[in-house]
Amino acid sequence: APRISRANLLVGNVVALTSAASQNILTDHWQEIVNNIERFLNMLKSNNISPFLVRKIFAQIFSFINVQLFNSLLLRRECCSFSNGEYVKAGLSELEQWCYKATEEVV
Repeated sequence: APRISRANLLVGNVVALTSAASQNILTDHWQEIVNNIERFLNMLKSNNISPFLVRKIFAQIFSFINVQLFNSLLLRRECCSFSNGEYVKAGLSELEQWCYKATEEVV
């Protein structure tokens, strides 16, 4: 069996903590977007905005998000990576889950 020094164990733990911390930072960014959208929806509902208008507003918001993500992929080559694709996919999944929950509340 290979010998594992105490220093190697510490380096491995630091790398694991660093990747876990960076993963939290990435998910925190998407969670902040979801929280802002949630606050905006609550503001619209508290001001008795019609559900039809709320749907149209959010259709525009999500169209804007779609265009921004697409343009980022086209204009910046560093965004075209597998890891960035997984990051965007996970974030869009969070937004999609929020949409299903919000649709049940609004409609």
